[in-house]
Amino acid sequence: MAKSFRFIHCGDLHLGSPFRSIAAIDERWQRIVGKAPVRAFQKIVQIAIDKNVHAVLISGDVYTSADHNLTAQLDYVRLLHKLGQNHIQVFAVLGNHDPLEAWKAKIPFPPNVHVFSAESVERVPLVVDGEEVAAIYGRSYAKREERENLAWKFARSSADHYAIGLLHTQIGGPSAYAPCSLTDLKEAGMDYWALGHVHTRQILSEKPYIVYPGNPQGLDCTETGARGCYYVEVGPYGTTDMEFIDTSVVRWEQTDIPIDSIESVSELREAVRFAKEKIRRDIGKPTFLTVNFTGAGSMYHVLNNPEATQYWMDSWQEEEQGKYAFVMIERLCNMARPKINMTERSKLPDTVGDYLNVADRIAALSKDEQVKALRDILMSRPEFERLGAYGRSISDARLEEAFEKAKWLGMQKLLEDRRG
Repeated sequence: MAKSFRFIHCGDLHLGSPFRSIAAIDERWQRIVGKAPVRAFQKIVQIAIDKNVHAVLISGDVYTSADHNLTAQLDYVRLLHKLGQNHIQVFAVLGNHDPLEAWKAKIPFPPNVHVFSAESVERVPLVVDGEEVAAIYGRSYAKREERENLAWKFARSSADHYAIGLLHTQIGGPSAYAPCSLTDLKEAGMDYWALGHVHTRQILSEKPYIVYPGNPQGLDCTETGARGCYYVEVGPYGTTDMEFIDTSVVRWEQTDIPIDSIESVSELREAVRFAKEKIRRDIGKPTFLTVNFTGAGSMYHVLNNPEATQYWMDSWQEEEQGKYAFVMIERLCNMARPKINMTERSKLPDTVGDYLNVADRIAALSKDEQVKALRDILMSRPEFERLGAYGRSISDARLEEAFEKAKWLGMQKLLEDRRG
């Protein structure tokens, strides 16, 4: 009978990556959040030691090759040595951000580490107390783009007690990142697919297990919520139990504050203070917060005053000075609207009514048609060419958000012009 064994599945460490949406973090915050991705991996290493696992599986994107951070490489190898000193094996594949061609520094890995080939799928045994308890199959990226379906290259041996596939991949649709389907993965015969590339954790299947652990540390305001790794226990008969463990050093969060019943600046500031304290109590670690104002109310006009909102931002951040579990408001997003009956107002035969009717026609389109119409409007503007690659990469969600905000802001400006 085979032995039971334990492993950690993590990926997309992005060691050395800066927080992308914060242009400059004040020194007081930097002391707390500096090197957050490395510190998250340190947590993973300590979890592996505390739980006495037999292996750590790393499913690609250890680094971000565009940054070429030598310090991150040295930190990584130091932590691999720590795992080796505790008799923990490491199995890793290279992804699109750390392909074989990207890293020039030849820092040798300790003998407990196996990095899978970029030429073909390798099978490597996981040995516990002299007995093979599982086979780990893996394939790395040679270059940043891998358009071949690598899942087709994996095939389980009939002699395997338990088979694990290790791959950096994008499931579904065409992609430059080893695209495949769930069916492709299931047909390979693995018991557990340890995947990387998608930063949000997902268990896509339990027969077999097909798992994205997400990244251990969120890197910007789009990567909200707990981030971490999976601790997996496999029984002697192949039963698989999983536990998600939060390893984030810093959290990114969003909160919605409806303005419908808020009638003064003091009430609005109190609503934000209440939201901050709830997040501090619930999370208990450094947090960068995006506040989304929603609903309809009289404070809409105040929220569109950049001098006022910047003053609030500065004062809220000042309140957090000296706190370890700070809640720093990093962005205010005004998704609210003025207190007005849009249906009735659009019936009036003036510029405001005409504007709202055009907005209504776009809003009534199907999602695909709406996105196409908005993108056509954007691309027809003379400013579009100056946006370069940024303009071409604007997401559908960003376009829809911009449209919703512009609809109300444009109406407000037109009403102000009429009053003037």
